[in-house]
Amino acid sequence: MKERMMAIHATHPYFGYPRMMNALWEAGYRVNQKKVWRLMRELSIQSVIRKKRQRFSYKPSVIYPNRLQRQFHAIGP
Repeated sequence: MKERMMAIHATHPYFGYPRMMNALWEAGYRVNQKKVWRLMRELSIQSVIRKKRQRFSYKPSVIYPNRLQRQFHAIGP
């Protein structure tokens, strides 16, 4: 199983222990997350942390016309 884990890590370096467990399950190994986590620590396998995507949140500032012409002035509290 350790050889299979090394092979999975070589092809998918972004896999952490949950995805590694799913890949092992698909390969026919029935192991739980704690076992995979321990074996990954024993083999010194760590997932490569992906860079976050840069998202552009530019929204043009548009001032819409006041079509209702309502006066919202409070006289008291």
